[in-house]
Amino acid sequence: MAAWVLIPCLKQLFAEFDWIAPRRDKASDGSIGDTAHQQESSDHNRDEEGNVPIHDADKVNEVHAIDVTAMLDESDLTMEKVVQFLLGRCRSGAEKRLRYIIFNRRIWAASSNWVQKTYAGASSHTEHAHFSASYESAHEASTASWHLEDIPVALTAADKAWITNTIAAKTQQAIDARLAKIGDAVVHGQKMPWSVDDPKVPNGYQRDLADLAGDVWSLGMRGKTRGGGPVPPDGVYGQLLAELAQLSAKVDALQAKR
Repeated sequence: MAAWVLIPCLKQLFAEFDWIAPRRDKASDGSIGDTAHQQESSDHNRDEEGNVPIHDADKVNEVHAIDVTAMLDESDLTMEKVVQFLLGRCRSGAEKRLRYIIFNRRIWAASSNWVQKTYAGASSHTEHAHFSASYESAHEASTASWHLEDIPVALTAADKAWITNTIAAKTQQAIDARLAKIGDAVVHGQKMPWSVDDPKVPNGYQRDLADLAGDVWSLGMRGKTRGGGPVPPDGVYGQLLAELAQLSAKVDALQAKR
């Protein structure tokens, strides 16, 4: 028999199953039909030399069906959810690449407007789901997303903990990086804009370490900042001094490395 290929749209479907369920069982995965399939009309057969229900326009020896093992090994993702999700897209007209789906003794077909019917074939299709695709050239060649990543699933406790811990870690990294940048600039005598979450802080209010230390004496004795600027509005300077305590630890750490 001549070499064969699986049509691109079903290669994409296989790839998306692997994406949403990377640990899934693949024991019942399949595409090309076995001897039993070759004795009957099946989308699992080669379309140029096998017994198939439709012959497409090209001369490529293609297979138009896949079986995907039902065990996805994901906490809240099941083959039933995947099948129902794809059926919803088919019924809405968003997905036109499938001809029919068989799973767990049921069959849904485009020819019957995707109405559920009992499947009484030799295989109950409980160990895998069967997906038959279109023979139209544009549909079989399409590698557009099947959108399986959009299937809603509940987060497990482990999922929630991972998300929370990741956000916390990334936030801390961003804070540390910003403080380290300010601290390094201060150590080298550069003036940095002092950014606090207070609209009363004057635009262009910049300080280095000497300014911040000297302002305490200058404000008390002269009523002006060390650089001669006006006294910050009530509450702002206190906030700056509170932030200085956190910054000083970073500066000390940098100086210790010099």
